[in-house]
Amino acid sequence: MAKILTVLLFLQLVCTSFYSYGNEEYDTPGKSQDCEQVTNVALKKLVDIFRKNDFESLDPVLNTIQSGCGENEFIQRLRILRLLIEKKTTGDIIADYLSKNYQEVLVMRWDYSEEEKYAQIYQNNKTDFDFVPLRHAIDSLTKIKALALLNSSSYTLTEQEEKIALLFADHIEEFYQVHKQTAPQPSSKSKEGPASDRYYGKYRHGVNVYAGAEFPLTGSDPVFKTSPTLGVFFSSRLSNPFLFEAGVKVRINSNDREVEYRLYDEVEVIRSMASLGIGGTVAYKIFDNDKFIIAPKAGLFWEMATTGLSEVNEGYYDDGYDYYETRSVRHFYINTMRSTLALAAMRHLSRKTYIGLEAAYHFVPYNWDSNLITSIQPNYGSLQLFFRF
Repeated sequence: MAKILTVLLFLQLVCTSFYSYGNEEYDTPGKSQDCEQVTNVALKKLVDIFRKNDFESLDPVLNTIQSGCGENEFIQRLRILRLLIEKKTTGDIIADYLSKNYQEVLVMRWDYSEEEKYAQIYQNNKTDFDFVPLRHAIDSLTKIKALALLNSSSYTLTEQEEKIALLFADHIEEFYQVHKQTAPQPSSKSKEGPASDRYYGKYRHGVNVYAGAEFPLTGSDPVFKTSPTLGVFFSSRLSNPFLFEAGVKVRINSNDREVEYRLYDEVEVIRSMASLGIGGTVAYKIFDNDKFIIAPKAGLFWEMATTGLSEVNEGYYDDGYDYYETRSVRHFYINTMRSTLALAAMRHLSRKTYIGLEAAYHFVPYNWDSNLITSIQPNYGSLQLFFRF
C-alpha cells in the first residue's frame, strides 16, 4: 500500500496556472504581421540586388522595411556592407551598430542557423530574427560578400571595418579576439538586451548542478538529521513547456544515528555515511518571461543508503586443464524509492547560464527494505541552490 501511495504522489503534478506573454519589440499583433509581410516581399528583391550587385536599388528596399518594422540589425548590416563594398565612410554606422549590441543579435543568428531544428526555432521566435528566416539566401550572400572583402587585395579595410567584416562572414572567434580589445560601452539609449541574451540557451540541453541541505520534517529524534546534498542532472531544453531532468544526487549523512540492520541471521548496528539517488524529475512551466522561469516538479529516484557492510565471495575454477580463483565483493545498502514534489525558480544570467532555487518535499520510506529493523521517519524537506549550464 505504501508503494502505491508513493507512485500516486509522483503522479500528482497539478498545474493550474498558465502564463502567456507577448513580445515587447512590437506593439500589436497587427504591426508584427505587417512587418513580416513587408520583410517577406523585400527579401526577394534583396537577394536579386546582392546577386547582381545592384546597390543603387538597396536603400529604397531597406527604407520600406524600416518604415514597417523600425530599425533592426538586419537593415544596419546590409547598409554597412554596401558602404564597405563601395569604399565609403563607415565609422559612424559601425560604431552605432556595435553600441546597440547588434553583434550579439547576429552571433545568435549564426549560432541558431547551425541547429538541427533551425526552422522550428525560427517559427517560434520570428520577431527576434527580424522576420528573416534562418539559413536564408540573403545570409549566405552577405557572408560571401564579407569574406570577399577580407580576402580582396583591392580593399584596404580599417581595423574597425575588418572587425565588422569578420562578424558578417561568421568568423566569430576572430571577431571577438579583436572586439574584446576595443569593445564599446553599450549606449544607454539602446534597445533592451537583444534576443540572443534571452533565447540563447533555451533551445539547448543543459547540465544542472545542485547544492543545498536536506532536513527531517517529522520525528522527535530522527535518524537522519540536517545533511548537505549535491546533485548533477542532465536537463532538457527550456523552450518546451515540460522540462525533464535525469541524474544523480548524493546526501552526506552527517550526525545520523545508529540503526539496526539484519544481515542474514545476524543483527548489525550500522551507521549510514551517505545516500545515493538515481532518477529524474518532470516539471511544467507556469511562468516564463525569458528572464525568470517558475516550474513545479515531481521526481522519482531509486535510493541506496550505505550500511558499511559487505561480504567477500571466493571461488575457483578447475577443469583439469585450467585453474583460477575468483573473488567478488558484495556491498549491502538500505534500498528504497524516493518521491519528490518541488517548486523551482530560476533566473537567466547569460547565454546558457541560469541560477535558481528549489524548495522540495521528499517522501522516503526507508522501511520498505525488510532488512532494516529500526524505524526511520520518511518525511524530509530540502532547499537547494542550482546552476544550469
